[in-house]
Amino acid sequence: MSTFTAVGPALNLDGPLPVAPEYSLLNTLRALSRDVGEGSRPLSIVDSNDRVFNGVNVFGYPVDTPSLWEPCLSGTYREKESESDWDQPRFDGLIAYFPITCSTITAAPDVFARRAEAALDAKLSFAVEEALAKGVSGSTNPSLGDTNLTQLGGAAVLPQAGLNFLENAIGATGSQGMILATPGTVSAWNFVNLITDEGDEGYAQTANGTPVASCGGLINTDPVGKTGSDPSVGQEWAFAVGPVQVYLGMLDAPSVSEYVDRENNIITYRAEVAILPLWDTSLQSGVLIDWTP
Repeated sequence: MSTFTAVGPALNLDGPLPVAPEYSLLNTLRALSRDVGEGSRPLSIVDSNDRVFNGVNVFGYPVDTPSLWEPCLSGTYREKESESDWDQPRFDGLIAYFPITCSTITAAPDVFARRAEAALDAKLSFAVEEALAKGVSGSTNPSLGDTNLTQLGGAAVLPQAGLNFLENAIGATGSQGMILATPGTVSAWNFVNLITDEGDEGYAQTANGTPVASCGGLINTDPVGKTGSDPSVGQEWAFAVGPVQVYLGMLDAPSVSEYVDRENNIITYRAEVAILPLWDTSLQSGVLIDWTP
């Protein structure tokens, strides 16, 4: 039997490294971006340092499905419709950040600064998901839970029914959309088939091929004028949206202390990154799902 004798102060060790959820929104968008071929949809994740974070007006595409016309018609019936709806929402840049506080006496500040960066990198998708679903205080960006939300199903529905409603909402647009749901709801859908690419990194999808992101940032979503999520009883919102795109600033290790207390040499660092999450607002439907019937 081996023994040891404790002498002196406890040894400092790094804790377990935070890891991003495999099927988070950002990881799903990255997987979709890797599937992009020449002439297909634009990248879903865009690393950028330009002025896009000052705010953008998004020029949407026509939201209607194609109209039909009989070429043999005569008279006034030969006229083709000229009306078309399209959205032009405005999205402004946001900042996602993670603070960490340490002492210059007992720890190396630059090492602690890197810890804040590692935590932000792993949990950045949560911040993006939360901004999309709930909005950010003081921001006028559209959010999935704002007054433009169309509720499907009327009340809380079972998981399979909720998925059916979301798929039909996407199908009615005539183009591909995306489903965002909480991890509990995704688990209730029992996804077993995943699209995988080289390196075994893929994304969840429905039987119709609709990408599904498992979003912890959607937990406790409380849409305006609707019944809010209550995870304690297994009722949570899931959303059908148009294409999602996220602009990310370059994540650099913080080099300037935000606050220094000279009396005790305490320093607070903040790892920060600019984000601009946006989506095609022509589709904004949601369903309240009860996965504990």
